[in-house]
Amino acid sequence: MRSLLEEDPNEQAAIAFYNLVRQNIIAFLLFLSLYAISYILLQRFRKKFRASDPDDEDDDLFGIDNLVIIVLCAAGLAMALAGFLLLPFTIFATALLLEDLNKEIYYLNWLDAALLETLWNYTFIGCNITLFVLLPFAYFFNETDQQITLIAKARDTLSIMVLVGLLMYVFIYVSKLIFGIVNIDEFVVLNLLTCLGGAAICWKATPKGYIRIWAWIGQLPLNFNYRKSLKNKLSQHRMEISAIKQKLESLDRVWKYHGEKAMSRSATLLSSTVDCSSSSDKLYASMNGFSTNSRSGFSTLNRRDLLTALKTLEAESRQTQSDLSKSPLYRNISFFLLLILSLLIWALLQVHISWAFIKSLFVDDDQYNALKLESAFGKKTGSVFGRYSVLFDICLIFYFTASTIIGVYSIQPFKRIRPRWNRMNVQHMIANVTILLVISTSWPSLVRILGLTRFDWVGPYGHFHKLRSTGQWLAIIFRAGAFVTTLFSFLDYYILKNLPRVRRSSISPRANGVMHNTFPNGDVDMATTNGYILHEPRR
Repeated sequence: MRSLLEEDPNEQAAIAFYNLVRQNIIAFLLFLSLYAISYILLQRFRKKFRASDPDDEDDDLFGIDNLVIIVLCAAGLAMALAGFLLLPFTIFATALLLEDLNKEIYYLNWLDAALLETLWNYTFIGCNITLFVLLPFAYFFNETDQQITLIAKARDTLSIMVLVGLLMYVFIYVSKLIFGIVNIDEFVVLNLLTCLGGAAICWKATPKGYIRIWAWIGQLPLNFNYRKSLKNKLSQHRMEISAIKQKLESLDRVWKYHGEKAMSRSATLLSSTVDCSSSSDKLYASMNGFSTNSRSGFSTLNRRDLLTALKTLEAESRQTQSDLSKSPLYRNISFFLLLILSLLIWALLQVHISWAFIKSLFVDDDQYNALKLESAFGKKTGSVFGRYSVLFDICLIFYFTASTIIGVYSIQPFKRIRPRWNRMNVQHMIANVTILLVISTSWPSLVRILGLTRFDWVGPYGHFHKLRSTGQWLAIIFRAGAFVTTLFSFLDYYILKNLPRVRRSSISPRANGVMHNTFPNGDVDMATTNGYILHEPRR
């Protein structure tokens, strides 16, 4: 009789096959979900109208060629989203199974360390394939002759890609000789070059993104005499509304007196009818965009223009009344609290980066006690502060990711290809997806280097350890550069930019006895001066 402790080889093979099928099915379903989201986003950003530019007349927005490009770009965007969500999903899944109660849930039985490792492997392979194969194919496919057939375009694109691939292989081989890493595989060197590109973007874009996220709080603080200025503005609007209503009543009286035929011929109002002078009437007309006739003394303020001006002033009056109900103290306190929150988050990121930098000076990354996925899954959390701060670490990683993505589109030359609803052509799609893929491919490595998580690299991302001294020095340089650029950007935005204002405010505006900002420019003749002061119309 076979012992119960003896393992059946057939049963073990069946379990291994079942796990393999389960992992691939789950990975495929997750990819389909991300692909559907990516395709919908690209369709929303896609240009829905034909451009009037003669260079784009041959670009069929709804042809099969552009459909092929959009399908390839959707695959690249799906893998970029997978690269950004990979590390937060791993941290959340590890913390989810810390409790024994969650391990007994039937719907969480499929979640294990082998599945997460499979997702890491597929994400790495998918990001590199889409970045170095699919997107170049989409670009060269779009740049080939538009008059030939689809098969001919695909053949020309493949021939170009073979030549570019040979050039890339030579470039990687030369890079290995330069860095002294001849014994490292070409695939690892390619990942290293991608990480260098992502690190360069992170240096420049992430501090800009920090500032852009919190730039809106600068509109919150109000002066304490804010209500007084609003009351003056509201009284001015009421006076203007009353004047327009008087003009409308005068027009109605003229209409009743002269009749419909006379009003259709002239449609004017005598200046003596309204209780205001000709100069003030002309000033009001010039401010509101109405035309005047200075020779005849009549003003062509017809009823339609007056009604339009009345509606505009009433809308501004309601907005002013709404702003008057806002408390300056409440908004100033909100600004102060949000400013402290933004500085606190920035300080936490700086502490993580500086601690990782100081630790790397004394302890090698190979000797650092990082958490392995197999040993930590369901037992430990990847958070620095324990299981209760897992959500905080995930939010910190998302904040770091959002800052980088927002900052990318705030710097040149990426600012010119910023995505806009219904205004993106296929060239902009390829460029934006390429940028996101470069960042997402290197993102798990960069987040780990900056010390935002204690999880070690999984799968192909662990090849970074093979670089030894070169990888250690590159990691130290990246940490130091991220710390310095972030610190300098905040100092420049909050302190250095305000120094010229303080220096200008210390200089008296009447140093020479004349205010130089009285007129818009220095060369103003006497007639213009009299027109400004006396409001006299020119003949």
